[in-house]
Amino acid sequence: MKKHNTHSLSSRIVFSITLVSILMILIVFFVLERINKDAFYNVEIEKANIIVTTIEPLIAINLYLQMNTNAEKIVDNLIINPNILSVKIFKNNKMMYQAESQKKDIENSFVVEKTVFQPNSQKKIGKIVLTYSSENYKELQNRYTNLTVSVLIVLVFLFVILGLYIKRILRPLRKMGKTLKNYTPKSNIHFPFTDEDNEIGQISNALNDMQQKIIAYSKEQENINKYLEKIVDEKTLKLQTQLYTNDLTGLPNRLSLVNDIADFDYGALLIINIDDFKEINDYFGNVIGDSALISLANKLGYTLNNDKNLELKHLHGDEFGILIKIRPSLEDFIKIIQNVLNDIENMTFHYENNELGIRVTIGAVYGLEGALEKADIALKFAKKKHLTYMIYDENLNIEKQYENNMQWIKKLKLAISQDKIVPFFQPIYDNKSGKIISCESLIRLIDEENNVIPPFKFLAVAQKSRVYSKLTRIMLKKSCEYFENIDCDFSVNLSISDILDDEIITYLKYKINKHNVSNKIILEILETEGIENYEEISLFINDMKSLGCKIAIDDFGSGYSNFEYLIKLNIDYVKIDGTLIKNIDTDKNSQIITQTIVDFANKLNIFTIAEYVHNEAVFKRVKRLKVTRTQGYYLCEPQREVRDLILENHKSLGVRF
Repeated sequence: MKKHNTHSLSSRIVFSITLVSILMILIVFFVLERINKDAFYNVEIEKANIIVTTIEPLIAINLYLQMNTNAEKIVDNLIINPNILSVKIFKNNKMMYQAESQKKDIENSFVVEKTVFQPNSQKKIGKIVLTYSSENYKELQNRYTNLTVSVLIVLVFLFVILGLYIKRILRPLRKMGKTLKNYTPKSNIHFPFTDEDNEIGQISNALNDMQQKIIAYSKEQENINKYLEKIVDEKTLKLQTQLYTNDLTGLPNRLSLVNDIADFDYGALLIINIDDFKEINDYFGNVIGDSALISLANKLGYTLNNDKNLELKHLHGDEFGILIKIRPSLEDFIKIIQNVLNDIENMTFHYENNELGIRVTIGAVYGLEGALEKADIALKFAKKKHLTYMIYDENLNIEKQYENNMQWIKKLKLAISQDKIVPFFQPIYDNKSGKIISCESLIRLIDEENNVIPPFKFLAVAQKSRVYSKLTRIMLKKSCEYFENIDCDFSVNLSISDILDDEIITYLKYKINKHNVSNKIILEILETEGIENYEEISLFINDMKSLGCKIAIDDFGSGYSNFEYLIKLNIDYVKIDGTLIKNIDTDKNSQIITQTIVDFANKLNIFTIAEYVHNEAVFKRVKRLKVTRTQGYYLCEPQREVRDLILENHKSLGVRF
């Protein structure tokens, strides 16, 4: 009975210890599996986070500067990584760009999101969403699970076989169990009894091998991460180099200058613009133009190389900048500008057997607060005044002029959209019969309060913008439509730029033919702009006269007038400028000049028209000088409607004028 009980007790002991051992192994298995699963998962998720965190500053800079193409290139370079399934860039909650890998296994993946902040700000401007493949993670997990399961099976088998030796095995197993409780993936523990030539030794060696494999896997992942970090760093450095360098000359670009200005509180800036560089490109070609830019950059860089306080930048195209890091005295600052001008003036650029000379204009600012904008303003002012350089001065009031110009451009665009650009018509009278011979179409702007705005307030601004051609089209359209059914000639003003614009001339011909006004329209060419290209102007005049149109030279006598115009150009009218007419009743010089113009025009059978006749004395003097026709406020102001006025005038031709 005792033997039976002893055997039963032994069986129970073997069974109990075996069961406990199996349970311990299972616990170890699940603990290790959980730990390693978390470890592998954290490694993969950390890789994805590193990638997103690394590209976020670059994406932020490009989104902020609206350099969307650069952001797209970063994404396209990133998608090469086989573990990255897709990258989405959101800007202001709208997806701006998306790149997807050829892999489509979205189910075996996880998503990492990163908010993009405006540089040097906590303002959110977008979001990066990266879909990262979990294929590597699952592969590692499966390999580890299979290995662990294999070891578990071996251990279970060994515990069952070695159950009879439980008294001997119990102590080592308990010791190993305690050792396993302190295990972590990063710890390198040693399982005892490896020297024993029995199952305990085998188990210990198996656990040690398993641990070494886990450590090897971890190191492999670390190496992969380091490799990815290296690649990302190289790409980042390359992108930063491209971002801050001019591709043509290799000099730091405008963005580099913007960053450098922020680093220096007490400096100065020069912006150097090559005069008429477009003509060099047009005449010699872009290759020679680029070669000249490279040569200028090299030569100018060489002359500045000795002064570490001066840093040359290539802002864009034909524009360079010199950043003066520590501001010199104003006298030395001016000397620097003059030295740069002299150095460039003495440079020669060779092309085949030709020498190219380059002239520049410099805009300078003595200080770095708002330096780029102020230097640009000074440069534009210098260009306008035909100066070699200009140092920004608050007293120039340039910014206010610029702001005023922008306001007028805005008003003009609004007026165009609301159809509030209209022609007013001023009659022109024949001095013998008193008949209204023609009317000049004069542009007016009707503002939001229905005030009539004369052209001297906005036309000069419009001529410097793309709005000007739209104004010309409106005046041509409305003038031709108005006089289509009126028995009276009418004139429209054309600038030299209008005449040289093929689209404007095509539109002019279209409107003339559509409204059948070729025998009524008079095209007034503004002489104040200077008629230098006789050949092109002459071709235009002959072309329009072949249609039946008549030609007038407007503002003749203003500034320097060339009587050669009257000889070479096939014109019908000369409009004598108002500066000669307004004081002609008292100014002898004006009388002499006007008389000369009239006599010269009469010999060429050209009609003369006196502008700006504002009182009776002037009108009488104009008639006495035998000017053919008269226009001015004394006879009639410009009006929105002149149809009834023309009809009444034509009915009263018998009335002495």
